[in-house]
Order: sequence, then structure tokens, then C-alpha cells
Amino acid sequence: MSPPVATNHPERLWLMKERDALQPEIPAPYPALMTVQEYGVPGGLFPNIQDVPIHIRGSYTRLGPVVPRRMPKFFAGESQPPITQGSGRRELAAWVASKENPLTARVIVNRVWQWHFGEGLVHTPNNFGLLSEPPAHPALLDWLATQFVEDGWSLKKLHRRIMLSSAYQRASTIPRAQAARDPDNHWLGRFTARRLEAEAIRDAMIFVSGRLDLAPGGPAGTNVNTLRRSLYVQTARWDRSNFATLFDAANPDASVEKRTVSTVAPQALLLLNNDFVQVQAAELAKRLFSEASGDEAARIRWAYQLLFARPARTEEIAIGHQLLAKSNRSGDEAAWRDFAHVLLCSNEFIYVD
Repeated sequence: MSPPVATNHPERLWLMKERDALQPEIPAPYPALMTVQEYGVPGGLFPNIQDVPIHIRGSYTRLGPVVPRRMPKFFAGESQPPITQGSGRRELAAWVASKENPLTARVIVNRVWQWHFGEGLVHTPNNFGLLSEPPAHPALLDWLATQFVEDGWSLKKLHRRIMLSSAYQRASTIPRAQAARDPDNHWLGRFTARRLEAEAIRDAMIFVSGRLDLAPGGPAGTNVNTLRRSLYVQTARWDRSNFATLFDAANPDASVEKRTVSTVAPQALLLLNNDFVQVQAAELAKRLFSEASGDEAARIRWAYQLLFARPARTEEIAIGHQLLAKSNRSGDEAAWRDFAHVLLCSNEFIYVD
């Protein structure tokens, strides 16, 4: 049995005191990150950038003939220059963004079109291969992709071109005979109403209350009641009962090409009862009191301008007066909170139409 260690030995106590005195002088550790290197594995089978043999059935013990570095023939064809310097990543990037490769531009254009219309020109945005659905309007997709490349791959110009088109600016309400001729809206004769994404619904509520924090950058937080944009709210993979999930946010455990859009009763119940929505309604009521005159009709008009970016119609003003009168406290902020809550729960607020 070893003898017990003396915890109060003078030399030990002196060393501990010297250690504690030196502790503040220790420099902070250098930041570390994962990197890649532009050459092979030193000491391995392929220590440099070089052409390597085929690994038969993936085994490094069964090597076949050496294959020169190049792009797959399926992508770049037979007549392609050999890669004699570098690993080939630069050549791959050049091919991806090449004018001679229409696939990249077509995929990007289709994604942007899907964001604006709810459905892409190709209904399978992750699959442009042999098993994909054909484009609904191939000539339109090709033209948009060509213009996108000629504009220097500018997403801003692509968004502007789509949103200034008559197809995007059409109303969703059309005569019944026209709807019967094209029930699936294949010919884009009307705009298909599209619900905002979960993040946009949350941000819009905070924005109309006048409190949305637009400051860019910084770390994301876990508090869903923060006034920062939803971009800066962390997604908890274990929590499947939050606001974002209820409004069909993307599954954080998978690569999602297109979000599902559901209409279920819990969404309406959340908008009616959730504390977050109640707070935004109260803050919107305060804003109406502070920014509009004491005239009730003026506040109703200002509410419609803030939430729907349009003037209130005569019948809507009348309905607003009736709603406020029923509360028996039309001059009270509580009555205006209920009025603001009704507008926040309306379809017009959460749908692009």
C-alpha cells in the first residue's frame, strides 16, 4: 500500500501558488479550423497530386490501370483537354459555371421561379435527369437561363425580371370560365396564391409592430421571442412542436428541395392563442395609437396600409368601426389590440396574392 500524499506539504503549496499566479499570463489558444490540402497524403500510396489507378470494387489492394485526370465524359464529352496541373477542382468549378453548361443556370432559374410562384417550371427541382418531369414551358426556361448567364449570373436581375413579368403580376381571381379551361394554371393565366414561409410570417408580424431588428451579422440565438429576424433563430432539431414546424418549415434532418404547404386547424389555433402573436398584436395597437391621429377611421386606414400595403375599402372601414364598437371600449388600446389581432390572422396578411 502506497503512503498517503500530504496535501499540505509546503513545497506542494508553493508550487500551487506559483501555478495560480502564472495562470492569467497563459495566452489564449489559437483558433483552429478544419482545412484541406492541395496535395495527396504524405507517406501514403498517392503522396502527391497525380493520376491514380482505378480501385477495383473500391479496394485499395486491387488496383487497375491508371486513369488520367479529367471530367466525366457524360458531362464534358470526349474532346476535353487533359488536366496536367492541380487536382482538377478548378476545372470542375469552371465547367459548373461555364456558358457551355446550361444545366447550372437552368437549375438556378427553376429554383428562383419556384420561390416566386410556389412551383418550378420543372416540378422536380432536385432532378433534371432522365427520370425528371419535363419543363412545363421549356422555351421560357431556356430563355431565362440564357438571360441569367448574359447578365453575369446576377440573381438580383433574375428576381427583377421575374417579378416585373405580367405572369407574376396577374391576380389570382379570374372568371370561372377561364379557370375551367385551365384548372391547373398550366398557362399561367392567373397567379396562384402562395402562403408565406414560416420564417416570413414571424418576421412580418414583428415588422408591422415596428420592432423588427434588421441589424445584420452576429451569432444566432435560441430565443424564439427575439426581435431579430428568423435567420438568427437557431433551429432545434429535437423540437418538432414550434412555430416554424407548424407552418411547414424545412425538415432540419434532410435536404429539402421543396417545402410542403399544409392547412391544418392547429395553425389557426396558434395564431389565435399563442403568446407571441398576442404580443405582436398589442405592439401593433400601440403603433397605431402613436402614428395615426385620434380619428378612428384614420387609424383603421393606417392599419390596412401597414399590413396590406393598400388603402382600406369603404366596407372594411365600416367593419372596423363595428368591431371596435362591439368591444364597448373603442377608445381603449385593448380594443385596438383585438382589431390588430384580427388583421394579423387574416389570409391577406400571410398569403402572397
